[in-house]
Amino acid sequence: MAIRRIKAFFEFEAAGGIVLALAAIAAMIIANSPLNVWYEGFIHAPVAIQIGEFAIAKDAHHWINDGLMAISFF
Repeated sequence: MAIRRIKAFFEFEAAGGIVLALAAIAAMIIANSPLNVWYEGFIHAPVAIQIGEFAIAKDAHHWINDGLMAISFF
């Protein structure tokens, strides 16, 4: 039943904008609350991708700025 409701919500044309607005509101609340410490810990957590000898190890902030932003603007 819940899956049907979620599917129906995402069929709305404005669903993407609503999700984006809710995410922005949640980010502002987290940034201005005691949860800010948790956020700072998460954003500076090391994230690594390794295949054999090849490795890319950066913090989450770098992956978000360079990787996910490039994909979203593509």
